[in-house]
Amino acid sequence: MKKTVLFFLLASLFSFTRLNAITYYISSTGNDANTGTSPSQAWKSISKINSQTLPPGTIILFEGGSMFYGSIYLDQNDGNNALNPVVFSSFGSGKAIISSGSAMGFYAQNTQGITLSNLIIEGSGAATNPTDGVMFYNSLANNTRLSNINVLNIEVRNYGKTGITIASSVGNSGYKNVLIEGVLVHHIKTNGITTSGYTSKSHVGWSHQNVTIRNAEVHSVSGYSDPGTHRGSGIIMGQVDGGIIEKSAAHHNGAANTHCGGPGGIWTWDSNNIIIQSNESYKNSSGTGCDGLGFDLDGGVTNSIMQYNYSHDNDGAGYLLGQYENARTWSNNIVRYNISENDGITNGGGFTLFNGPGSSMSGLKIYNNTVHQSPSPTNANVGAFTIIDWAKNISGVEVYNNIFQTTGGASLVDVPVGYSAFFAGNLYWSSGAAFKIKYQGTTYGSITAWQNATNNEKINSLATGVVSNPNFNASGNATVMYPNQTYQLNAYKLQSGSPAIHTGINLAIYSINPGTRDFFGNPVSSSAVSNIGAYGAGNNIVTGIDGLSLKNEEVVLYPNPVRSGDPIFLKGIVLPYSAEIISITGQLVWRKELIETERFPIPTGNLAAGPYILLLKDGNNQKKTNKVIIQ
Repeated sequence: MKKTVLFFLLASLFSFTRLNAITYYISSTGNDANTGTSPSQAWKSISKINSQTLPPGTIILFEGGSMFYGSIYLDQNDGNNALNPVVFSSFGSGKAIISSGSAMGFYAQNTQGITLSNLIIEGSGAATNPTDGVMFYNSLANNTRLSNINVLNIEVRNYGKTGITIASSVGNSGYKNVLIEGVLVHHIKTNGITTSGYTSKSHVGWSHQNVTIRNAEVHSVSGYSDPGTHRGSGIIMGQVDGGIIEKSAAHHNGAANTHCGGPGGIWTWDSNNIIIQSNESYKNSSGTGCDGLGFDLDGGVTNSIMQYNYSHDNDGAGYLLGQYENARTWSNNIVRYNISENDGITNGGGFTLFNGPGSSMSGLKIYNNTVHQSPSPTNANVGAFTIIDWAKNISGVEVYNNIFQTTGGASLVDVPVGYSAFFAGNLYWSSGAAFKIKYQGTTYGSITAWQNATNNEKINSLATGVVSNPNFNASGNATVMYPNQTYQLNAYKLQSGSPAIHTGINLAIYSINPGTRDFFGNPVSSSAVSNIGAYGAGNNIVTGIDGLSLKNEEVVLYPNPVRSGDPIFLKGIVLPYSAEIISITGQLVWRKELIETERFPIPTGNLAAGPYILLLKDGNNQKKTNKVIIQ
């Protein structure tokens, strides 16, 4: 009969109900002849664990601060219950060390419901260990997806292949509901963290579903000479439908790579519905090969978003958008609210696009990003926005409201003959050099000449685009943010009076939903004129003013009267304040607190025709009212 239900709190990260839970302890002073069920009766060796069949809900705790030699191996007879996981962790003070020598540290095949937490897993060294640190492998047929894999708060180091990998090889069999969080992976030879599965150009579907990599740091993944492929990437998400990589960092990877085409910091390939956000990727190397990118939506990626990321000082592109040869369809992707600083040291630049033979790219929207690009003595073609001339099947590239700032003659835009992209609402600034845009074989020395010849930076007959110094409060400083969050970056905010304020285009005219916030965490309006760049996008933020004096503040309300369903805009408001709309009978019908915009839209779609009162109130309870007429 089922017995007690035990609630076990692990590393303050999660809690769950267990049935028939058994806890085993492994201690450096233990004995494999003991029962193993208490610290005083602890076992001593990993081999003792491997000799057991572990029922669902089993908890294995290693003595913190001690080292245990060997490898942990699980198969389909261990756990295999997604709702009642087997847990491996530490007890006492600190993390236990699993030292696997030249073998794998942890290997689980064809099982599910596994949590690996609060451990250090180490090999003998990247040069002497030829295996993976942690591997979950599904070789089952019939599109079987195993569920509930958690890798939490562990360190993996000194392995010759991959630090942590989620892998499968048959059809669409793989894993779902995977969480890799709070991990440190370093001094690895091949790749840091990966997911992979079966793929081909004719393949339909994906191996894995609902995969999250969060708060991970991957560094010192050296790569090596392999004539067949690239080696030395940080985080790679492949063959995933529905994935997130966020709040992570990849740096100083790829130095020993020799292959052209990879490696990179953080990227995804052959996947759908992926979000890469709020990460930092820097000083990733191409070795003697090429790439060394910061971020990448690569071959076969669809319906995915890169946002709020910070890329700097990488050998390759800050943001690479590309197709390898004979890849599956690449389409409907978005890159927004990112910053690139001095990427493209050996190849590429801030934004770089390419398409390989036998492949196609369509549907790419790049908006409200900021690029600061300096020249590089090892990359004569470095630029803020570049398309590589390879296979020409690229279409539907739209580029809105970005800041492209270059120094020392680096190109602003370089689009070769046979390619096209549509630019509108962007700001261009060539510091220390003349304006230079290369487009379809012609070099343009002014935005007017480019507009007239190509219809770029035009909406119908209206000229868009700005050529001016954006007036950042700081730029080009190579600031490392991790472990702090990217939104705490001080550089690339706009100073008061910047020509990038209020001069972007309203993305609603292109049916673009701009999201909820900008790079720095400021809320975004879907119906306002946008700032240009990653700061204050859609919010028209005015910097350098604190507080609100409604008594002396001039507030402009327009249009007024307004047709029901159209937004009303406020101009002249500075945070913090609240706004309320009150009917003539005294009923509160709309309220917004802590508005952070100078021009903020008030929705009217739910308001009946008639007169209303708009009430503005600041933190000192100073008030201002105005009458609003809805028609």
